[in-house]
Amino acid sequence: MSVRFDIGAPFNFSSYQYWIVFNVSGNGLTPDTQPFQSNWAAYSGAIEIAGVNGATAAYPIQFVKNPSQPHATPHFQYLPTTPQNFQYNLNSNGAGTEVTVIFQRAIFTHPINSPAPSPTPVSNTWLFNAFTTQANSQAQLVFVDSMGAGGPGVPQYSSPSLNITQCFDNLLYALSSGLQIDPPAQIVSVELANNPTNGGCGESPSSRVRR
Repeated sequence: MSVRFDIGAPFNFSSYQYWIVFNVSGNGLTPDTQPFQSNWAAYSGAIEIAGVNGATAAYPIQFVKNPSQPHATPHFQYLPTTPQNFQYNLNSNGAGTEVTVIFQRAIFTHPINSPAPSPTPVSNTWLFNAFTTQANSQAQLVFVDSMGAGGPGVPQYSSPSLNITQCFDNLLYALSSGLQIDPPAQIVSVELANNPTNGGCGESPSSRVRR
């Protein structure tokens, strides 16, 4: 699968972090900016793009919940990757406003070294949302923007269903919030492309490789 994340002005990693959050559980909930209200039920995994001291990187994360503390914030478990299963391009459009990540879905469906006591069920239908948050906020996730018309608040975004057993290439634009959001934090669009098999997904560059 590939993700292309576009914002309104060049990335500002000193102020913001950038997230693509997936819900792979099949419970029908779109990740939103109020995860505490649903006990993080829509948060399965994420790609975080962040920077420190001028260096940037993308990280896959699993949100690991403790069954004995169902109302607690989940543990943000960083998942191991290799160049074969996770590729990151900070400036994929040459303007400093687009990041592309190509990854194998197994990173989230079969996470390695997870502290979870038992495997988390994985659906063939994924839901997503994109967020910007204040830098270094980590588990607090102080939201600045999302794909929804409410930006960091309500109303929230309703994700299309992403059937990972099928080919797709969806370019989705963030809904206008009317809020004065700093352009480096303002989400413009997200393109999600999937290729479940070798070939057969057309000629889109983002879907030629099996992901």
